[in-house]
Amino acid sequence: MKTLIIYSTKTGTTKKCAALLAANIGADSCDMFEIGEKLPPLSDYECVVIGSYVRMGVIDKRISSFLQKNKDELFKMKFGLFICSCLADKVSEAIMKNFSDEFMDHAAIIDCFGGELPADKIKGMDKLVVNSIIKIAKTDPTFKVFEKIIPESITNFADVLKEI
Repeated sequence: MKTLIIYSTKTGTTKKCAALLAANIGADSCDMFEIGEKLPPLSDYECVVIGSYVRMGVIDKRISSFLQKNKDELFKMKFGLFICSCLADKVSEAIMKNFSDEFMDHAAIIDCFGGELPADKIKGMDKLVVNSIIKIAKTDPTFKVFEKIIPESITNFADVLKEI
């Protein structure tokens, strides 16, 4: 199954997840591109996967724009969507907020691959927010955070795509 993986990354986590997904699907049949690079025609692929980081509950606007611009073509083929997010309790909310019912109805799978909080790669206001999240997570056991990528989610995502 020839697969195109398009992703957006800010700290490298989404790129790492895209590479793990490609390895699970079969890297020899996958092409990976970061959004903003010159993309090949979607029609060259049997399956397209689109992934984005989530910041403040919102996916990268370039990914949102790509989805809207290419929705008619995507809806005619097999595609999946993934997000990388550290806020475990907000995953469903982020998916509902960023992907319309149409996308949810047409996607083969939509999932979250967890996230990382790499303080060394985050700057400015994002660093302040991440430090606050880490502090809250350490003191409040009801506040759930993903501090790492979830390999099982990536494996399951690949399996669903391969079965269809």
